[in-house]
Amino acid sequence: MHSFKKDLADTRTSMRRMSAPMGLAAVAMLLGAAQVWAHPGHDHSPGHNPHTHMTTDYSYHEDTNPYAAPEPAGDGYYWWKGNLHTHSLWSDGDQFPEVIVDWYVQHGYHFLALSDHNILSRGQFWIDPETNRYTQRAGGTDVYELYRERFGGDWVETRVNEDGDLEVRLKPLNEFRSLFERAGEFLLIEAEEITEGTHNVHVNATNIFEVIEPETGETVSDTIQINVDAVYDQRARLGRPMLPHLNHPNWRWAITAEDMVPVENLQFFEVYNGHRGVANFGDDTHIGLDRMWDIVLTRRLAEEGLGAVYGLATDDAHHYEDSESDVARPGRGWVKVRSRFLTPEHIIRALEAGDFYSSTGVTMHEISFEDGKFSVAVDPEPGVSYTIQFIGTREGYDPSREEVLDGDGEPIATTKRYSDDIGAVLEEVQDSHAVYEMTGDEIYVRAKIISSKEKENYFVEGEREKAWIQPVIPE
Repeated sequence: MHSFKKDLADTRTSMRRMSAPMGLAAVAMLLGAAQVWAHPGHDHSPGHNPHTHMTTDYSYHEDTNPYAAPEPAGDGYYWWKGNLHTHSLWSDGDQFPEVIVDWYVQHGYHFLALSDHNILSRGQFWIDPETNRYTQRAGGTDVYELYRERFGGDWVETRVNEDGDLEVRLKPLNEFRSLFERAGEFLLIEAEEITEGTHNVHVNATNIFEVIEPETGETVSDTIQINVDAVYDQRARLGRPMLPHLNHPNWRWAITAEDMVPVENLQFFEVYNGHRGVANFGDDTHIGLDRMWDIVLTRRLAEEGLGAVYGLATDDAHHYEDSESDVARPGRGWVKVRSRFLTPEHIIRALEAGDFYSSTGVTMHEISFEDGKFSVAVDPEPGVSYTIQFIGTREGYDPSREEVLDGDGEPIATTKRYSDDIGAVLEEVQDSHAVYEMTGDEIYVRAKIISSKEKENYFVEGEREKAWIQPVIPE
């Protein structure tokens, strides 16, 4: 069985036999020579067909065709499943991007945004898998061996540095996307997590073309505004559709509802993030993101004259196969976008129209709002029951609010306490289908579906699968 250390030893021996001009090119040829490896879980004994590795003729998926067909949504539209927040070894993820993308293809996704911190996956970037701080989390050289096992020596590029250590090249997006993308089946979208450190404001920028450096404002609200504006400025300058969204407000309790309310052009935030460090559900003194959403919607629509904010579910995945951490695994939260075509332009257009839902496991069959009737229907699983809640705020609500105090009676830097009029459950139905009829005094209404099924790949133990339908605003 080949191993990282054997590769390195063989490479050093061979290099000593080479003349200097041959250098690293010859090393790459050497390490790319072996195409079939023995590895756990695969029988390579005589008479058994060996595992076939990816080659650069784009035939990797031809035999198994794992690409999932989108669900029809009527009138020539489809539901496309995607994740807008993912990390790789280009920043602080612990796996090579090709391995990550392949996971999402194999698990029925149609689009994926790789959104590493303050960087786009471009240019020359080499890592030492034996010492890299992020590969260490997933077994160090095992990460390299898994990468080579999956994609083969012809694809994986290596070199020996001046210290005699083996390094592996991180492929840029424009190079590896050809292995996965198929028209109408799977799409990769270039993205960045604009990561500001003073106020801990993180803004994802989807489908951007140039890196956006984070900027810090005087306040949290200012900082959100500046970085959201930077995305829209690039969008206007380049004539390219781009989408900013605010990440995990409860991470380090960095962002309150009051911080979000005044931000112009804020149209998206994460109501659910799969990273277990981001406190989606709050605690005794900090509200959960569902509650935060209702406060933000009510105040923006009724008090500030600003637009609605839509809620996204994302993975924020950092930890993948063989990682010692399960804090940020893939597959915890996603969006289902209703669009005719699978292109960045059409996906962003549908998101901006609110023509999507967010989910951690519940699949919707119907979402419609017509003639004052808000109708939602689940595609039910056998043996699973569903609770459908229509949530909103009515005109004439009690707008009072008060500070949250600590044990000494001092205010805590957290979202204030608001009346129960805000984000009230207007109607609740125990069924897989429900219709809410507007009474005329609603400021907005959104829907939430709670399944009786426990989420296997959970954020917190005992969590139930859910779906969030975007708010509708009566005319």
